[in-house]
This record gives sequence, C-alpha cells and structure tokens, in this order.
Amino acid sequence: MNKMFVSPWLMVSPEGPVTCALDKPGLIHMRQGDADAACGPYALMMGLITLGALEREHIAYMGDWDGRSREGRFRNALREHGALVSRGTTTKDLIGLAGHFRGEGILPELINGNKKELVEAVQDAIKSDAVVLICVSWSKLEGHWLMVVGHQGYEDNGVYQPTHLLCLDPLSEAPKASLWNAIIAVYDDEGKAVRGGTYSCDHWGMDGLVSPCKLDQLLMLCLET
Repeated sequence: MNKMFVSPWLMVSPEGPVTCALDKPGLIHMRQGDADAACGPYALMMGLITLGALEREHIAYMGDWDGRSREGRFRNALREHGALVSRGTTTKDLIGLAGHFRGEGILPELINGNKKELVEAVQDAIKSDAVVLICVSWSKLEGHWLMVVGHQGYEDNGVYQPTHLLCLDPLSEAPKASLWNAIIAVYDDEGKAVRGGTYSCDHWGMDGLVSPCKLDQLLMLCLET
C-alpha cells in the first residue's frame, strides 16, 4: 500500500502552496534566479514563511524594513555576504541567518549522517511539525538546497519503507496542483538504492529530467516548546 505524509503547515491553492501559520493563508514559494547561487537563502525564507515568521508579500519590500528590527537585521545579513546576488551560502551562513528568528521561537538544527539517517530524520521532522531544508549534490562542486514538504513510501504488513522525498525547489516555478515541484527518489519499494555508487538517489524536476544525486545534510527549523 502506498502512503504519503506531508507537512501539516501547508495547504494547496490555485496560486501555489500556502502556509496556515498566518491569520490568512500566505504563499510560501520563493523562486531564485536561474543563474544565481541563492538556493540556500530562498529555501530558508520558504521555511520561515511556512512557520509564520515572514510573510511572502512583505519580502518584495524588504528594503523598507527598519534596520533595527529582526527582519531588518536579517535583510542586512543577506546583503553583507551577497547571498541574493551571486554567492553561495554555507550551512553556517544559513544557521546564522535563521538565528535572527530565535525570538520567534524558531531553532535551527543541523543534521549530518548517511542517507538512511537523513531519511529517518526527515520522517521524524515531518511527524513533529518541524520544517526541513535538505542539501543535495550532483558532484563535489555542485550542491543545492530545497525544502522538504513530505515523503511517500510503501507499507507492507505494517512496515513503512520511504521511497520519495517531496520537495519545494526554489529553482523551479511554484506548483499549482500539489505542494511540491521536485522529488528525490531515495529507495525502491524493497528499500534498495535507486542506483549504485555515491550518487544513489534520483532528483526529478518539473522539466522532466532525472539526474543522480546524493543527500548531504539537513537543516531543521523547529519550534521551541
């Protein structure tokens, strides 16, 4: 039996995925430029919007934010290292950026591990209402951040085997009939790797292309309890 689990923060809409963390549903998808290296900050902003710490429509006017406010300091930090122009961001950068919202009860947690451990961490995060950002790589020099909105798998005799991670990718346009616009195939129904070698997962994009990749690490955004 196929089963699917998605983030309880999210709902579908004709315009794209929306968060239910705000007083009124707000769009969460942020699309980066095709030639920049800003996937990390865009994925992070989608996570912050999902948890209600930012509002999608306000980000377009971040130049008007008071530099003394939490949001203004976040914007200034983005500008300082050029994250929204051409430079990539390290995991340390993303943790630092997320740290501006600790006052909102949002705690960033970095998770490293092998593929099995990272997939299990995704399952635990979705179950505990955390938001998950995942870094995947296609080579030693090519990495990319996405937001995981859920997972799908196969259950047999009460045993669940995850097979796919359902992701919202800042490099693609917003999905209109689902919560995700990219998929990472991690295992088959029997729990075997999709393909051999280091890059044992498959990334599926909206362009229909399938490319081998690997899971590198997770950045969870948890709500303080």
